[in-house]
Amino acid sequence: MNKKSFKYSVLSVFLIFNFVFIILNRLYCETPKPAEIIDIPTADVVEYSSYDLSFRLQNTGGILSKMVFGVFAPINIGMSFDIDRLIGSSANKIDTRPPAIFFKARVFSGGLIIPAVAIGYDGQGYGTYNTSTDKYQFREKGIYVTFTREYFVPGMEATFGGNIYDFEKEGVYGFVGFKYGIENKILFLSEYDNIKTTPENRANMGIKLFVTDNVDVTIAGKNLFRGPESERIAIINYKGKF
Repeated sequence: MNKKSFKYSVLSVFLIFNFVFIILNRLYCETPKPAEIIDIPTADVVEYSSYDLSFRLQNTGGILSKMVFGVFAPINIGMSFDIDRLIGSSANKIDTRPPAIFFKARVFSGGLIIPAVAIGYDGQGYGTYNTSTDKYQFREKGIYVTFTREYFVPGMEATFGGNIYDFEKEGVYGFVGFKYGIENKILFLSEYDNIKTTPENRANMGIKLFVTDNVDVTIAGKNLFRGPESERIAIINYKGKF
């Protein structure tokens, strides 16, 4: 490649990059910042004197209800309750699980370079429940630390962190996720969860639609590219104040 061709190639890449950046910047509008992407926690919290009430519809016919309160400016507490096989054939027995505790505290709001930081505990697992081991198919986050910051283009936020749910055997797991909002109406969601050994890693993707200022709906695929182990879920979330 001669110098002239190389110069035109560099110029073309530069122009394409700027065009994409301008389009994304035009589409961007400040969107609400959820405290979770799909399964992984962000460093955002429910605002003080507000609450989030969500209902997760799972492929087993179960409904997982979760309520989180913003009791102080940077602190959330909450509880979740799982009812399995609530929807479906009457031949299936409805099962309930003990409530799980939720806590999150944002310890740093973030700066120009350093991301926002939150620590917390979430005792709620997902998927099918094994009654013989008293464990969920997808284990709870347990104790975690999470970092969130806007990267690359306006509206593109990245979250990464680590968690531990079994201090005796399992060790530390990692997670990373991205969300991008368009015109205060939709969020594109993606995450890579439970990172430790390849068979246990999980890829999740979805979209969040903001129906009103108080109601949003998430449709997502979990544990993708795993055949029958993959799962489709829907989450309905309501935001209120007290």
